[in-house]
Amino acid sequence: MRRVYIETYGCALNFADTALMKTSLQRAGYEIVNNVDEADVVIINTCTVRLDTEEKMSKRIRALSDYTAKRAKLLVVAGCMATAQPYKVKKLAPNSVIVTTYNVHRVVEAIEKRADLLEEPEIPKTLYMPEPRLMQRGRVAEVPLADGCLGDCTFCITKLARRKVYSRPLRQVVDLIKQLVRRGVVEVRLTGQDVAVYGIDIEGKRLLPKLMEAITEIPGNFMVRIGMMSPDQLEPILDEFIELLRHPRFFKFVHLPVQSGDDRVLRIMKRKYTVDEYKSIVKEIRSKIPGVMIATDIIVGHPGEDEEAFENTVKLVEELRFERVHLAQYTPRPRTVAAGLPQVPDPVKKQRSKKLGEIIAKIGLEEHRRYVGSKARALVVSRGERGGLDTKLFNYMPVILPENEALPGQWCNVEIVDATWYDLRGRVLECEPSQA
Repeated sequence: MRRVYIETYGCALNFADTALMKTSLQRAGYEIVNNVDEADVVIINTCTVRLDTEEKMSKRIRALSDYTAKRAKLLVVAGCMATAQPYKVKKLAPNSVIVTTYNVHRVVEAIEKRADLLEEPEIPKTLYMPEPRLMQRGRVAEVPLADGCLGDCTFCITKLARRKVYSRPLRQVVDLIKQLVRRGVVEVRLTGQDVAVYGIDIEGKRLLPKLMEAITEIPGNFMVRIGMMSPDQLEPILDEFIELLRHPRFFKFVHLPVQSGDDRVLRIMKRKYTVDEYKSIVKEIRSKIPGVMIATDIIVGHPGEDEEAFENTVKLVEELRFERVHLAQYTPRPRTVAAGLPQVPDPVKKQRSKKLGEIIAKIGLEEHRRYVGSKARALVVSRGERGGLDTKLFNYMPVILPENEALPGQWCNVEIVDATWYDLRGRVLECEPSQA
């Protein structure tokens, strides 16, 4: 059993876990293959954040279980579904081996012993770091700072999969970024369930500002995007964070999930802030960082959301005019508090989601049209999945440029010629020489 095929689903942390598994496997002499038919071992790194995701994972696990059983291959199920719902995984794939999120660095042990790894390890995976080459996606790399969060949201199953905060040592993160930059990475994404709590398990305090300061001293042609942060966890370091985010090394981008615009629903969700406190943080950031992009997450139809609560969310969106909104209909997740509460009917959730989605698109188009006719400096990050070049302005606003007008890694002066509700369209005026 020396050849391994891996499928990965879900968030940036899952892709980082896959890179760590690949690192461990290759160091142990295993070969990573891209075709499932060539493999002796099949690994699926799962997500289960929503009901539709769980259904997709269930279908794929069942199919891989049937496939591996017929061909005498070993199936390993890793990731959040394996951790939060191991009973379901075993029902879908009785002969599979389960590897929890906090045991991915021990995947070789699981394969060679054909044994589930469910208990928390003595040595946390955060003391290990994936090989830089396995973390790159072209000129982009996602750097995992920490697993876990300090919240206990009633709707969240991920809390069951990544239960505690485990941070990677600061020096280790800085050294990794240096290696990635030397390999030609131009966009570094600092990721975690809640980046604002990074380091609290190491030194008893939030180390994000200290890390950001260290990153400003790394030489090279690259930009850094800060990942998602809970409003209540950002607030204690807000002044330091704002001051450091002003540095040209960082995209002026803040991902700050609000989830609801109604205080009563926030209390039911066990979110640890009020709507006014959230608005205060956003206004403070915007007042000190001109042009900053604020991205947020909103759940529609959470238990307890009546028509008044929904309208309060609409009012918040219209007042703050977010540049980016990740909108989701609530779906009950097993072993969560919210799943046991009285549910909002599905037709109501769909109607509210449709209404809010239309408002979000309208605001997005209005905000983006303000860019049309302007000229700006932008970083070409990658070739777009649907053609063109994926380019980012200083505030992480995406600009799609025509194919073959520049290369990933180049800084270009561009003119914005059109806008959609989601992104901008531009043309190249001139580009700086490409840097390796």
